[in-house]
Amino acid sequence: MLIPGQNQLAEPEIVLVEDFEDLLAEFKAFVVEYVAIKSPSDAAKLEISLENESELITLALEAFTVRLQTQERKYNARIKQMLAWWATGSNLDARLADMGLERQLLDPGDPDAYPPIPPTYESEEAARLRYYLAPHAPAAGSRMQYRREVLTLGDRPVVTVGAPSAGVVTVTYTFDPTSYAAQVKDGNGRRTAPGEVMVTVLGRAGDGTPSADLLAAVRAHFARDDVRPETDLVTVQAAQIVPYKIRAIAYINSGPDAGLTKSSAEASLQAYGVSCHRLQGRVDPSWIDYTLHSAGAVQLQILEPLAPVVTTAFQAPYCTAVEIEVRTL
Repeated sequence: MLIPGQNQLAEPEIVLVEDFEDLLAEFKAFVVEYVAIKSPSDAAKLEISLENESELITLALEAFTVRLQTQERKYNARIKQMLAWWATGSNLDARLADMGLERQLLDPGDPDAYPPIPPTYESEEAARLRYYLAPHAPAAGSRMQYRREVLTLGDRPVVTVGAPSAGVVTVTYTFDPTSYAAQVKDGNGRRTAPGEVMVTVLGRAGDGTPSADLLAAVRAHFARDDVRPETDLVTVQAAQIVPYKIRAIAYINSGPDAGLTKSSAEASLQAYGVSCHRLQGRVDPSWIDYTLHSAGAVQLQILEPLAPVVTTAFQAPYCTAVEIEVRTL
């Protein structure tokens, strides 16, 4: 399946902006046709004028075309906010609500502090991923179902069905008042033997090693009759962390922007390391090369890692440090 952050999706045709030259030609033809209805002679003169780019009427139509393209971009941006793949902010919250989901609270903050510390919620990327995993809830025993259960840990009620009297069926939903889901950054389930599934958990804190309490909560969650498939023997383990560093020497042309290049490169590489911090993540030197060149390097020497850092479904790469040395050519 397509997963945001791991796959790319082309923009739909509905949000494409028409080419400037084609749109301008269309407007010119429309204006000439409109004038020709009332005055064919004036229309002929107007058509000649529109061929001259220095004419005021031509400049006016060009300005109108630019304005129309700007309006199209504004409307297209609103259209994209209706699509979960591109939705952000409260628009993404509305899409989550369609699946009965809401953003997980990572830190309640402190409203009594001065200045007040606002609450911290999960990132849009994490929320969007849970949105796309939600439809897989009925697929008991599938990889996506196991991953969804780990990422929404504790947010699912215990469902009990009873028949207290003839013709009466009661369904009770009991929610766990404490949730560990906010502590889970990634998780999956893999078949290790016939009838045996290994659930791996990656935490958010530190290098991703989950706490003993979190692992216990995951085990308790998958021990429930309404979560674990009857045919699976589920074992829970912590993700194996594969540490690595990003070290490089970036060469730039002489000038006063060495500090800017260094800070920009380190910030971008830190963000890249965070995006790779997931189960079965991969760190590729080619992305480091691309990031450094985008930050202004004209030449570079990557010191670490020299080869891609490749992890399995039970492992996650973790960047321990980003060290960029900027030199002037």
